[in-house]
Amino acid sequence: MAGRARKNISVLPEDISEKAPLTMDNSASTRIVLPPKWTVPFRFMDLPAEMRVSVYHMFLPHNCLVTFDCLTYWWPSGRPLPRKIEGFTTDGFDKTKWKVKVRKINASGDEKEGVLVWRGGTVLFLVNRFISNEARAVLYGTNTFKLDIDSLPHHPVSLSSPLVFGPLGLDHRLGLLRNLRSITLDVEVNTMDHWTVTRHRARLRHFVDVIKRHADDAQQASLLKTLRVRLNNDKSIHHEFYQPKKFMFALEELAALRGIEHVVITGVEEWFAQCLERCIKGDGGDVRELDWPLVEVKRKKDCYSKVKKAWVSTRKWDSPVLDWREFAISNGIQFPWPSAGIFWPGTT
Repeated sequence: MAGRARKNISVLPEDISEKAPLTMDNSASTRIVLPPKWTVPFRFMDLPAEMRVSVYHMFLPHNCLVTFDCLTYWWPSGRPLPRKIEGFTTDGFDKTKWKVKVRKINASGDEKEGVLVWRGGTVLFLVNRFISNEARAVLYGTNTFKLDIDSLPHHPVSLSSPLVFGPLGLDHRLGLLRNLRSITLDVEVNTMDHWTVTRHRARLRHFVDVIKRHADDAQQASLLKTLRVRLNNDKSIHHEFYQPKKFMFALEELAALRGIEHVVITGVEEWFAQCLERCIKGDGGDVRELDWPLVEVKRKKDCYSKVKKAWVSTRKWDSPVLDWREFAISNGIQFPWPSAGIFWPGTT
């Protein structure tokens, strides 16, 4: 009598568990076939670059808005303490406390409320140099990084504060800034005095100097393509007392940037936003510096000192340094008259 046909059953390794071990009966009609063990290691680097990037997207956030919040300490009266730039521990770690948030963004570049995304895939940077460079392009190239520039005092360096760049502002991390393709600058007005404009100008100038340092390097050129700048007031300042035209000319420090394809300026008057956007893109030519006249004044250090004469500029703290009126007229941008309510040379 011919033997009965055997039935082969394939069993995957995940079907076998320690709690429910696999048993076989004495029936000759069933035979269990286990797949052979994988003995050859999988070569990830042999995959096409597009497939490797798809794998990186599974571990790293992409098309998101990355924000850095510096933990602020407060006086008992409710006023914020000067933001302190901490040093390093003996292990080389940065002691400044940062809170990193990663959120999905919409088409206009604004973050979606309540959608928090983070994947702990930064271990990819520790595999090898080649994978680290590819993963770095995904993390820094496909996300928008939001940098906050406030008008509060920083310690010990206030005007050229490295806190402008968040945790990337330290010397050993500044090289990562050249990989950023999209940056959002949130310029915040915290006080209604001349120190706000002074600190904004100095910190924006520091931002421009660092970005241009990489943009002018042929070997390590900057990859920045999109820049969004937003000027807004602190929540503690009532909107009825906030006048954007008193603080908007601090943004003219960004005019030193050139060749950025997509530029959006908000929170300022429309005519100035158009001028600054066109200037940063490299259109419309250069902006001429205003020639402010000098006046002679008498000053003395204290009541016991002698009176000394000095020449000072007639430019006010909220007045521009560059001639945006001439730039607007020459580029066909509608300029509000008379003088847009701004003190210009030759006006009173």
